[in-house]
Amino acid sequence: MAFTFADVAWLAEDDELGDLWCLTFVRGVSEVQALRRLGADQESIRPLTYDELIDDGLFPETVLAGRVGDWTVLIEESGWTCTEADKAQALSAGTVAVAVLRHDYASDDFVYAVDGELVTCFNPKIPEWRHGSDPDRLNDLMRQAGLDPDDVPATGAEAPSSASGALLLAAGLTGVVLTPEVVKGPLMSGVVG
Repeated sequence: MAFTFADVAWLAEDDELGDLWCLTFVRGVSEVQALRRLGADQESIRPLTYDELIDDGLFPETVLAGRVGDWTVLIEESGWTCTEADKAQALSAGTVAVAVLRHDYASDDFVYAVDGELVTCFNPKIPEWRHGSDPDRLNDLMRQAGLDPDDVPATGAEAPSSASGALLLAAGLTGVVLTPEVVKGPLMSGVVG
């Protein structure tokens, strides 16, 4: 399925989650397994909605987890735990993890990890500065998402925000685009901080 910027605009452009968030997609791992890989203890894992997380001020220590097809999505409000190297490696052990960080006050981040290895990592605002074991692996998909790895910026209607481009790249890798129903719906949670 081909995704467009319109599919991710509600998250990236409409500030639905605010100006600091991280979304991480982990294939073939349950919500509880993903939270445990992040270090949540079993006693802290419980159902929680996004609204409860916000209303009760449980962020950034509490991470939400929901299921979309074969992927578990981790939602961090005002956090970036999943983009830390050791956490991305743990999440991707035996599978794939894709993390998108929007951080309006510091640095955005994109992490693609496979089987415990950081394959391609970069700041979506500076896509030509990539690192990892295979920093060029996603180049074609990056171009399709408006994140040119050769520093040829998109212009006009084709110029996405870095968050839009990163979310579109994540959608291309996972086949998943979050909907408001997933984010606001029933989720699992765990304290990781």
